[in-house]
Amino acid sequence: MSVIAFKEKAHVLAEEQGWPLSSAKGYFDGETFRKRHKEPPLHALVGIDDYSEGFRAGYFHLPPPPPGYLGGH
Repeated sequence: MSVIAFKEKAHVLAEEQGWPLSSAKGYFDGETFRKRHKEPPLHALVGIDDYSEGFRAGYFHLPPPPPGYLGGH
């Protein structure tokens, strides 16, 4: 997937779910790590920021949280 397509998917997901863009980017990064059977970075597993929460949702194949759950201040 090209970088442009990735950015567009992240924007669409953020808009659909009502997430901050950083949460959507984290979600797609988490999915990518899971699909490639890569170990996740420590900061994504223990971080409390929007990106890390999104990453864990994507990595652990969790259903997307309701709109506004991930950050969305």
